[in-house]
Amino acid sequence: MSPIRTCCRDRCQEPAVATMTYGYREATGVLGPLSPVPQPGALDLCKHHAETVTVPVGWNMIRLVTEFDDAPPSPDDLLALADAIRETSKRDVPPPQPAQREIRRPRTDVSPGPRTRPRFAVIDGGHSEDETATE
Repeated sequence: MSPIRTCCRDRCQEPAVATMTYGYREATGVLGPLSPVPQPGALDLCKHHAETVTVPVGWNMIRLVTEFDDAPPSPDDLLALADAIRETSKRDVPPPQPAQREIRRPRTDVSPGPRTRPRFAVIDGGHSEDETATE
């Protein structure tokens, strides 16, 4: 069973084991154990990314934990997921509506009068009468 919280790094699907927060005023990054609930602005990281993460040049890094244990899914996470599924299944599904097709054209697209065929003129291809007689 896959854990609910995963690493926030692009293309990483590993389970999150640490949370990193930033103190912008103090120019400090703080890396600690996984927070109990996701925090806005905090980064959940897997074991690999928690060990290799860096902060901008000139900032301080505080690591509250140096070894990160893999976090198993907690019963609270599983219960929250089960409750969410249960609530969703109780909702009434609206009946399907038939599709409606309407074609709307701007008024300038429709000519006001009856349609007439354009008149075509025959243009001489540049042959003189002497050349056409010899062919």
